[in-house]
Amino acid sequence: MSESTRWMTTAQAADLLGVKAETVYAYVSRGVLTRHPGADRRSSRFDRIEVERLARRNRRGGRAGALEVVVDTGLTLLDPEGALYYRGRDAVVLARTESFEDVAALLWESADTDPWRASPAAIEVGRQAQAALPASTRPVDRMRVVVAALAAADPMRDDRRPAAVVAAARALVAGIVDSLPERSPTVGASVAERLWSRLADRAPGPGEIRALNAALVLLADHELAASTLAARVAASVWADPYLVVLTGLSAGGGILHGASASGLEALLRTTTDPAEVPRVVGDRLRGGEPLPGFGHKVYTGRDPRADALLELVREAGGDPARAGVDGVTGVDGMDAVVTELVRVVGRHGGPAPNADLALAALAVKFGLTEGSGEMIFLLGRVAGLVAHALEEYPHRLRFRPRALYTGPPPGSTPSTPGAPGAPG
Repeated sequence: MSESTRWMTTAQAADLLGVKAETVYAYVSRGVLTRHPGADRRSSRFDRIEVERLARRNRRGGRAGALEVVVDTGLTLLDPEGALYYRGRDAVVLARTESFEDVAALLWESADTDPWRASPAAIEVGRQAQAALPASTRPVDRMRVVVAALAAADPMRDDRRPAAVVAAARALVAGIVDSLPERSPTVGASVAERLWSRLADRAPGPGEIRALNAALVLLADHELAASTLAARVAASVWADPYLVVLTGLSAGGGILHGASASGLEALLRTTTDPAEVPRVVGDRLRGGEPLPGFGHKVYTGRDPRADALLELVREAGGDPARAGVDGVTGVDGMDAVVTELVRVVGRHGGPAPNADLALAALAVKFGLTEGSGEMIFLLGRVAGLVAHALEEYPHRLRFRPRALYTGPPPGSTPSTPGAPGAPG
């Protein structure tokens, strides 16, 4: 194949695949297609062989190593080279300049500026629902209980009008936070300030609320992650907003998704000296254990959320009262541990840190209660789950995939294990 016929433009690739140009870039974001810069370095071109291989796979309905679902969305653009945009605006810039509430409004296309509050009755329901839980229950487990309780207490939860869904979402986030047990006095009215009082047993130090708010913003949405797809499927059958969120929270609680930050917290809480990091990493490699917090399924470059949040955590300094706690030398001891961890794992072309590491570093450095990283991840993601529900509701029941049956032929007699001729 000559050089002139090897490359295809975006339009040509879209035509061969029978999709829109936007979908071609969605394939790129999932690693299904590789984008190459054009001669002018601004346009895109695609390898004809790779495009034709994907077209053949799509035509024959064959199975791939991973399920590919492509959904048109106006919410989030995830650039595999290392950028994230909410409705065309850089999420890293938003994390430094906007409140979580304003970013949620951007995702929801809502101009409502009312305070984020749940009714006293709803908060009481949320608190009563936790009454039987052990005192040691993690915040994220309390969160799921509260969402289910608040759903049962809302007689208007089946109103699917966008304004009603947005109002329910704002009250839901407020209800989740305000129903949790207070660990320290609330210092302000924002979601980040109220959440701090539920996760920390002290007043926030300089920059800590800013970093917490940024974490909620950066985790608000991440295109079609597993939890988001689950939530969109629920929305497609017109589940109410509470059930949509609960579906997303359930998928997000998997150890390969939002719960990854909890394992990292444990590692950082027990690694207090930067000199210990090579041994800790080496022990995990020797045991064949994967090291969470590094690498990403989509980003071929760096995870922009990790870089931005780690920088904000470093900028936040620390609480002088915690100097020396748990063996950490000085308020910046955790920064040194994380910096060394990134250096050791990244040497020789190793993977870059992802958002899970940044969340764990925030939770441990700021002295938040165990499991706070996962709680921050999933609370922030509620904004995105609701935004995807708002996009999905008008489509009504469009997710009905088919399975490729690989079992015994119809009408065959199942073999009994251990019987003559049966597999041993």
